[in-house]
Amino acid sequence: MKNLPPISALKAFCVAAKYESFTKAAQELNQTHGAISRGVKQLEDYFGVLLFERRNRRLYITEKGNIFAIRMNDILAQMERACEELASKATDQKLSVSCEPSLAMRWLMPRLENFRRQHAGLDIHLSTAGGPVDLAEQGIDIAIRRSDFKWPDDYWVTPLGKEEIGPVCRPDYVQNHPEKQWTLLHTRTRPQAWKDWEILSTQSISPQTEEFFDHFYFSLQAAVAGMGVAIGPRVLVADDIKNGLLVAPFGFVNTPVDYVVLSSKKPQTCEKTNRFITWLQTAFN
Repeated sequence: MKNLPPISALKAFCVAAKYESFTKAAQELNQTHGAISRGVKQLEDYFGVLLFERRNRRLYITEKGNIFAIRMNDILAQMERACEELASKATDQKLSVSCEPSLAMRWLMPRLENFRRQHAGLDIHLSTAGGPVDLAEQGIDIAIRRSDFKWPDDYWVTPLGKEEIGPVCRPDYVQNHPEKQWTLLHTRTRPQAWKDWEILSTQSISPQTEEFFDHFYFSLQAAVAGMGVAIGPRVLVADDIKNGLLVAPFGFVNTPVDYVVLSSKKPQTCEKTNRFITWLQTAFN
């Protein structure tokens, strides 16, 4: 098969034919007048056919050029539609998910491989962030958040479950450290966590020392390492408790906060969103 002429030259010709002007074609395509002229000349040389006549500083499309422009416009439009359909299908297999950092690291990421096995072909693009989110501005399909802020009224909210918190530590920590000698582990992202637990549980602990970490994730890792006692949301420590790495000596209490999934439209109207949120609800409970 004979090589086809460049798409860029064909596009330049079609736009020039529409206006019968290289200058206007250059403006629409954000190119130079010379680039359009060279593209058209390339086609004329390629086919050995005059596509435009130049008379009195004006440009006039020839009869053959006009027929070719009509056909090429249809072909280029079909190519654009085919490309858009392909891009749309590729996008349909991607779901952009934003999740609270500690929840992502300690709960979601260890479970994602299970989701991928159950739902082969749906690619989860995970990013971590907490608090307010602009789904459209950030190009995010869904956001998994604690319900401790106000979101736009038009967001669709799917509840996952209540937040429960309680002190957690390594199993041998309580035996090796009398309560008055405990080190309490704090997180700067939620500095009131211990006070919240004391109010909700009506219990209190008088520590010997205290340590502070930047994120919940670090304070919980410190508890696993035997450095002290941290406040842990049940969902973040459930795996460690199950595996014997942590214990919750005082149990857990409900907070006024829920874990929720935020989406810009009703999940049931989008197949990929509905699949992932349904899986989240099952895995969370």
